Amino acid sequence: MDLSQAVRNIDRSLIKKQPKSFHLNWVKYRCKVSYKYIVDNIKDEFNQTDWDLVISQLQRYNQGLWLKKKRRQRKTVSLYEDEDELNIILNKYKEKLYTFISRESKEDKTICDWISIKLVRLSQKGNMLANDKILVLLRYLVDYWVEFDKSFSSWKGYNDLVDSHISACVRRFRYAGSFIGYLYRTLEYSGRGLTPLEKFSLDDYAINNKKRKIDNFHI
Repeated sequence: MDLSQAVRNIDRSLIKKQPKSFHLNWVKYRCKVSYKYIVDNIKDEFNQTDWDLVISQLQRYNQGLWLKKKRRQRKTVSLYEDEDELNIILNKYKEKLYTFISRESKEDKTICDWISIKLVRLSQKGNMLANDKILVLLRYLVDYWVEFDKSFSSWKGYNDLVDSHISACVRRFRYAGSFIGYLYRTLEYSGRGLTPLEKFSLDDYAINNKKRKIDNFHI
């Protein structure tokens, strides 16, 4: 068995059983062979089972059903700073961090998304250095959207609100799949209720005369 076979097996079981959601125990008891292969062979940088990788390979609809574990009262996360833990991710992908500024191919978009998920998971674990790093990287990406994507034009001038929404997305991301897609849609929908902030210069000329706007102010 390989990963693609394990994923196909889970997809088939989900299509057949049609659960409203699924989690680790569901995979464990409904897809025993796939579960054992994944737990034994699919590891992340910290030698933990990489369920983000597995679920990202499922059919898109099935990705949205993933809960990872049964719902229960959320525990308080203990905050800490671990630069070595952060560097395990950054050193592995250091040649690809440019994808947060420029993404010219489908591969670039996939890599950017993957780095995001890795750093988001560290942030959710409580690593404040990882949180600071992913917020900086995502701000580069969102600034690009605001500048060049018409769907984000209403966000111009709302810098603090942008930062607030990015932080909220990092905290709330739970399902496996595309974090960048989740961030994009969240900001796109949230931006629809914003009043555009028009920039103007006092050196511009007034519409009704040939004077500059600043010349119309009297002290």
